[in-house]
Amino acid sequence: MKKFSNMTFKVAVVFQILALTLLAACSSTGSVSGAPTSSTVCHATGDASNPYEEINVNSAELQEHSGHPEDFNPAPMGGCPTDPVVISDGKITICHATSSKKNPYNEITVSVNGLNGHDKHTGDIIPAPASGCPTTKP
Repeated sequence: MKKFSNMTFKVAVVFQILALTLLAACSSTGSVSGAPTSSTVCHATGDASNPYEEINVNSAELQEHSGHPEDFNPAPMGGCPTDPVVISDGKITICHATSSKKNPYNEITVSVNGLNGHDKHTGDIIPAPASGCPTTKP
């Protein structure tokens, strides 16, 4: 029985060392593999005719862009908007696609930090047009 307890203790120690090593790797690089994680950001340009530039950034650069009040991450699936987006208190208004023929979109306001997953929703309109959400689907 003592051999089993000693072996269990050694396995637990090795497991803890591996877990700490993995945690250290994640916190220093942003990923387990050692390569920084990346994300696609809509970077505000300040140019009314081309208000956003779609850029890929690593985890360190992403932290810098999170401090830019007009940038948003991630970029919507269809690319960055061609019109300036109104961001108020870190939130953006979008048209969320529904499966209803009578009400094809719900106008909702979500955080620009991740757009609450709406950046990957097929059919969502990001940002909502100034005139409001369409009443029919294209």
